[in-house]
Amino acid sequence: MQLAKLHAGPGSRLRDLWLQLAEIAARALEVERVGVWILVDDDRALRCRYLLQFSSQQVFQGAVLRAQDFPSYFQALQQHRTVAADHAPSSSTTSELGPSYLEPLGITSLLDAPIYVGGKVAGVVCHEHIGAPRTWSPAENDFAAAVADTIARVYGEYEHRHAETAVESYQRHLMELHRMEALGRMAAGVAHDFRGIVSIALGFTELIRRVPNLAPQADHYAQRVVDALQRGQSLTQEIMSFGKDDPISPRVLDVGAALSKCSHMFRVLLGNSIRLRVRGSGSVSRVFMDASQFERMMLNLVLNARDAMPSGGGLDIDYEDSVVGDEDDESATYVAVYVKDTGIGMDETTRMNAFKPFFTTKGDRGTGLGLVIVDQIVSRAGGRVKIDSEVGKGTTLQIYLPRIAAAVR
Repeated sequence: MQLAKLHAGPGSRLRDLWLQLAEIAARALEVERVGVWILVDDDRALRCRYLLQFSSQQVFQGAVLRAQDFPSYFQALQQHRTVAADHAPSSSTTSELGPSYLEPLGITSLLDAPIYVGGKVAGVVCHEHIGAPRTWSPAENDFAAAVADTIARVYGEYEHRHAETAVESYQRHLMELHRMEALGRMAAGVAHDFRGIVSIALGFTELIRRVPNLAPQADHYAQRVVDALQRGQSLTQEIMSFGKDDPISPRVLDVGAALSKCSHMFRVLLGNSIRLRVRGSGSVSRVFMDASQFERMMLNLVLNARDAMPSGGGLDIDYEDSVVGDEDDESATYVAVYVKDTGIGMDETTRMNAFKPFFTTKGDRGTGLGLVIVDQIVSRAGGRVKIDSEVGKGTTLQIYLPRIAAAVR
């Protein structure tokens, strides 16, 4: 049998073995997409290791599904040998995936089988059918389970020889994010109380400004107090939102459409002294992330760029599919978003500390959380952020987001 012949022998690449297995599964079950997802973050998330789109032979990697966003599906993986959804958008185990994942991709039926390593669930192999809904037979359920068992064996053999993988690198970065979240939760507790004090002070200051016949100089100083307190409110709000890991609403997202939607807001924020250009290159794949989180990420980047160009300049936002070397020397295609300004740039110390909480070069105008929040959003989506900057020559923020599907035709 073809499944039995697969093994991670010397010199074998995990990608080649898994894609060979995905080809076999796609043909045998007559499905369009076959994906292998690995549990990460203490089983709180599934990260796509490889997903094959059979008809186009495209491979997608890196997208993330979080248990807090899809709890019923994650629970089903722990309870069933296979999760067979004949009509996936209405099935009790998979319906929560409907609006965000299944419907945008045209997936009508799912046959998923958990991957067991060492007696516990380590991931899942997903068979995604596009077209009229279908009923999965007992034989097809058994085949899906056999595919998952073969992947478990191949994965185990490979991991025994390769301690360093992209998944482990991602795990380490998530651990660092969780440490920052713990710091954020402590700071948020203080910020919550401080916000109340600031609100009281702001209210009394506004009352002072309404005093009849108030001297102009007193009104001027009162306004300065109001400005400072409003900055304090903004800071406490940022601190309170930083580090939270609340459920979000990820979905299949067209990056070009999302950028087009918020471009007008960017132009208003940048003012007349900064030229904005937004441009896509070629056919750009779709990603899987929360639209509001994507907008928040871009807003932080645009505001940072604006602050770096006090005398005006240019801001270019480009996006494209880009092949990038992975942590384990594999190449993968990501959706790359480049935010390039002509501002003051960063020195080496600033670049090294840019993603550390509360580090800022803006004095009392900055919170030191903008790029930390960007890194948090991108990492939770399975991506990565890089900075290319030089003093006096501007800054380019490079955002790499994992693809979940090809561009909309």
